[in-house]
Amino acid sequence: MSFPTIKLTPGQRIMLSFLIVILVGSFLLSLPISQISSSTATYWDHLFTSVSMVCVTGLFTKAVAETYSTFGQIVCMMLIQIGGLSLIGFIGLFALRGGRKMNFLNMTALQEVLNRSDTKHFRSFIKSAFGFTLAIELIGALILSFHFVPEFGWSKGLFTSLFLAVSAFCNAGFDNFGATSIVRYMDNPLINLTLASLIIMGGLGFSVWFDLQTQVRQKGQARKLRFHTKVVLGLTATILALGTLLTLISEWQNPYTIGNLPFWEKLLVSFFQTVTMRTAGFASIDYTKAEPITLLIYIFQMMLGGAPGGTAGGIKITAFLTLMLYARSEILGLPHTNFMSHTIDNWTIRKAFATFSVFLMIFLMGLFAITVTDAKQPLLFLSFEVMSALATVGVTANLTPSLSMAGQFIIMALMFFGRIGPISVLASLSIRKISKKESLQYAKSSMLV
Repeated sequence: MSFPTIKLTPGQRIMLSFLIVILVGSFLLSLPISQISSSTATYWDHLFTSVSMVCVTGLFTKAVAETYSTFGQIVCMMLIQIGGLSLIGFIGLFALRGGRKMNFLNMTALQEVLNRSDTKHFRSFIKSAFGFTLAIELIGALILSFHFVPEFGWSKGLFTSLFLAVSAFCNAGFDNFGATSIVRYMDNPLINLTLASLIIMGGLGFSVWFDLQTQVRQKGQARKLRFHTKVVLGLTATILALGTLLTLISEWQNPYTIGNLPFWEKLLVSFFQTVTMRTAGFASIDYTKAEPITLLIYIFQMMLGGAPGGTAGGIKITAFLTLMLYARSEILGLPHTNFMSHTIDNWTIRKAFATFSVFLMIFLMGLFAITVTDAKQPLLFLSFEVMSALATVGVTANLTPSLSMAGQFIIMALMFFGRIGPISVLASLSIRKISKKESLQYAKSSMLV
């Protein structure tokens, strides 16, 4: 007797891999060995934490330091690392290192995880991605240890440094200090700049680093960098500079955030907030005391996210640029969408538009749902929370633990959608075939818009 085999699409394989890791992670975190004696966390709290870690978001109902033992925190690091690089990515690495050939569906799923459009130099690419991740995290941990070893001692100091480095590079935003993130270190340049560097490098995308490695290191000819790499580096620098300036302006006189700090510390805090809004989740100020305009600026920055193929979320900065360039070409009546002596193809424009549309639709649906379940919460804080979850950022206006169970479920669903990718999730859930009628092209017609 033979059983029918279930063929899963690449998108379904990605989604299933994340679901499995989330469930296994929640079970491991709920074990007595994973928790400290004073922990009051329920399985729901562990499930929420596991979703947030695997989706590299940073939201929690119970703080890591107040809930988990050293063993539990090691499990947390593993969940963050797996979430940042994806379970399928790990499977692909082991398969490639073992010399095994991957079938077409597995290779396609792996390409979607790492945002690769082709299989050229794929073995080299995936090995470089994992090797680069490990090297950068270790270097980041070493730098952080110069502060945390003197503060906590060798064992705790090194462990804290490694935990933060992994969390920062994977853009997870978790720490093992308590419920106030790194507010206590808001004026510490070593911690802030190291974490910011790790966040930026994780958010640039592995394709950018692979290109930098294969092009710049070989002959030192930066002009040979791919178009995508140049765009990502330029956009990243622009967004960081503009975001820092806007935070400085909006919070300059706010005594509850940066108003009472000297200029260089104001600049440091403003820069760090801009970096962390690229989906990192760390916070060095209390967002409940920030100006409303600042929170609106941060909501927009969270929506933008980082670059494709990295550990960041959001709609991706390249998708937003594509939409803006397309809008400009339409407004000016230009025949093509051009940028930096390149013409952006229609397929890229359609994909960017679809990504933005679905992202916006899910954001509005999530916001509507959570205003029903938690109607007493301020709308601005709810908007901040929903965007933070969907863009897998992880910052909060101290709202997550106080949400109802239904509200927390909505946040978990948004984190999952945001990490997997809204379009990938919807495509995975859609099992019906396109009908013949839907594939037909009818007579063209115009419609007033």
